[in-house]
Amino acid sequence: MKKYFYLVVVLIVLLTFSACVPTLNNPPNKPSNPYPADGASNVPLDVTLRWEASDPDGDTLKFDLYFGDDSNPPLLESNLTTKSYQPLSLEYGKTYYWKVVAKDPDGETATSDLWSFTTSAPSALEQERAFIVIEYNTGSAVEGANVVVKSGDDILAQGVTDKKGQVIFNLSGFPEKIDVELKKQGYALSKIEGLKTEYLAENVKEVQLRATGLYTDPDSQTFPEVTLSFFDLQGNELDITNITGNFTLRVDVETDNHPSIIYAKIGSVPGSSFFGDRYIASDTPTATFTNMDVSTFSGEVPLYVVFYDYNDNRVEKIEYITINREVEEVEESLFVPVSPVYLGYVGIVSYTRNQGVEFYNNDKLLKIVSDKFDFNGANNLPQDFEPLKNFGTGIEAAPQGTNLWVEISWFDYDTLDYYGLVGPNVVRPDGYNVYRSFDGVNYRKIATVASGYYRDPSAQNEVGREVWYAVSSYRGNQESELVELGSVVPLDSFNVNLKSPADRETNVSRQPTFVWEPTKELTSPESVVEYYYTIWIYDLVQSENYIFPGILEGTTVYMYDFATVGAQEISVTFKGNEGSPEYEDLSWFLYFPPYSYPYKYEEDNKLEPGKTYDWGVDYAYAVSYDSDSVAYSIAIDYGWGIDPLGGVMPEMHNEFTTTTGN
Repeated sequence: MKKYFYLVVVLIVLLTFSACVPTLNNPPNKPSNPYPADGASNVPLDVTLRWEASDPDGDTLKFDLYFGDDSNPPLLESNLTTKSYQPLSLEYGKTYYWKVVAKDPDGETATSDLWSFTTSAPSALEQERAFIVIEYNTGSAVEGANVVVKSGDDILAQGVTDKKGQVIFNLSGFPEKIDVELKKQGYALSKIEGLKTEYLAENVKEVQLRATGLYTDPDSQTFPEVTLSFFDLQGNELDITNITGNFTLRVDVETDNHPSIIYAKIGSVPGSSFFGDRYIASDTPTATFTNMDVSTFSGEVPLYVVFYDYNDNRVEKIEYITINREVEEVEESLFVPVSPVYLGYVGIVSYTRNQGVEFYNNDKLLKIVSDKFDFNGANNLPQDFEPLKNFGTGIEAAPQGTNLWVEISWFDYDTLDYYGLVGPNVVRPDGYNVYRSFDGVNYRKIATVASGYYRDPSAQNEVGREVWYAVSSYRGNQESELVELGSVVPLDSFNVNLKSPADRETNVSRQPTFVWEPTKELTSPESVVEYYYTIWIYDLVQSENYIFPGILEGTTVYMYDFATVGAQEISVTFKGNEGSPEYEDLSWFLYFPPYSYPYKYEEDNKLEPGKTYDWGVDYAYAVSYDSDSVAYSIAIDYGWGIDPLGGVMPEMHNEFTTTTGN
């Protein structure tokens, strides 16, 4: 019995002793891996400082940042919760020193080495900044436009755009804000009011100047006058230097012409909804936009109002508002965006969209085109068969030029949270910053968005010029680390040459061979370029008869996809429901809305004798791709859903007449 008593006493003593011993806390690991790298040179002024740090006990860390142009830098910011910091007030050609102190909740610290970097010297581009004048978003450049920079009635500088739509000015001596007026014969007026020179020093400014057919002499027009008024949600006048919540914006316009449209947006220039949400009012000189949302903004941000009249005269009015909304401090880590590449997807897609100079203008053909796509979908073609769903019936010509834009996506907080993939102690961000780079090293912020998607319409994106994208999340003044999404090289545009049967050709075989080829060999450093096409034959006598190549699977007919690697000539011979000798799996079908049937004329597999038909390529596009991006070049999309804008009309169809014999 005594033995057991001694054992119990010993256990109690041991437990008491162990309870009195404090848990050992380890200091954080020394911060490391700085960006810019230690000793780096030619660092841009808008650099974001980044570093890596961890704690062996898994503690949540805070950071003190010491920064300056002295080798013993002073404390710049304390208790940072992210491993990055921006913005900094830097000067050209200067060396800066910095270090980071990591702190855990128990007061243990670890100090990094002293790091340094040197900023770049001012280049011609930094000293002189460019305006790029374009006809429309993603559109072609306007050469020969007169650009005048003013402060009030004083002219500060003036110039004429070159073939790239650019005009460059030296910013020295410019006041805090400037106005810019643009004119060209045959074009509407365009004006920017209230542009901060500071903004122009950091970015190339793009502005639209639209061709007009109403009043083509710009000197006969006057600039509309746009006035902005700000109110809180109770209707009281608002101090725009201290906005703490959603507000109401009133826009009043004085214009000689009938007003067309008013756009408003915080953070970026508004336009078509294709390039993002915005506030809009039509056919009115006065608009009131209530409850303008500031939940994703903090600090000073530009508010843009864009007005068009019916002559397409344009005024872009800018007010810089300061948003001081309260952001609750939390202990959780800020969510970091996830690149689609991490999960096996691409996050960057570029589109080069060719638009035919002139549609094949023929009244009968126009009616055929309209009738061809006027059906209720109750047919045995696939359910996604919706040709020309966004075109009207009166289109006779497509606009000149091309479009080029880039679509960027990533996995945001809400998407991953929906699938239960957000870890514990992670806080939802206010929004996301999108960055762009043309060298893969130096990134500039180009947009702020609320979710994981952005369309970049910038005229700085060029065919054959590689462009990189990255994204970060932010909450209040906190910003996450930068997540690189990859790069893309936009493809050039191309068209299709219809070789045979030729236009207006007669005495054509009733089993003709259709031959076409791309007008240009496209190349890409990312991959070989693949081309895809399909064709249709139009009956110019019976307007609701169409013949097309396809594949029958069960009771469903699929359009035949002609594919080549590289630019190659394609030939396919019409043999009715016997198919084509060039393609074993192909057959021909008659589409008589709303149904499709295997083609057969009387007892043979030939076109009808002595009859006039029209043929053309219904879609033609090229694609290149790598692990993080896809690049499309769309030459023709007769409403098949390949083109995000709804379709690219073909430049021409060929009309031919078959022989009267066999």
